[in-house]
Amino acid sequence: MATSVVFCFVLCFFLIQVSVGLLVQYGSTTVGNGNFVSLSSTDSAPTVDIEGFGKNGTTRLFSVVMADQKALVASNKVYPYINFWIANIPAGSTGAVKGSILEPYVSPSNTSKNIPYPNPFNARNHTYDFVLVLQRNPLVKPMDSRLVNSLADIIQQYHCGSPLQTVSFTTSLY
Repeated sequence: MATSVVFCFVLCFFLIQVSVGLLVQYGSTTVGNGNFVSLSSTDSAPTVDIEGFGKNGTTRLFSVVMADQKALVASNKVYPYINFWIANIPAGSTGAVKGSILEPYVSPSNTSKNIPYPNPFNARNHTYDFVLVLQRNPLVKPMDSRLVNSLADIIQQYHCGSPLQTVSFTTSLY
């Protein structure tokens, strides 16, 4: 009986150490499960927090990618748009992420004037996903284009693993 209790305690402790959590907030609004976030709330880059893999001396790195998976439809194909990419987030991070900005934030309302947002496909509401992935190597090269064939392809192209967690929100573009 005592052995079972100790085993359960050790297993629970291990699971807590390897769990990964993604928290994205626009001000006081937490992103999650496709909830609605007002367009004006998305003018500035969100706060992104992760907790993962404890401080166990690993050299693992993570990325958080924000994408509108249905940004543009052309010739019966849907193209995602990468709004934001934070790379090289060290394992064991807690609090606001300390990583490299691979792609600077472009808000859904396009408050960023230096990067034109593609015209959406006649949809009033758009859903934006924040995807947490494990990196295989440090990332330094920005993307050639923010409009991509698929989010999965670009994650694979940058040698990142499968998504560990995704949180999303919906907003009305007009």
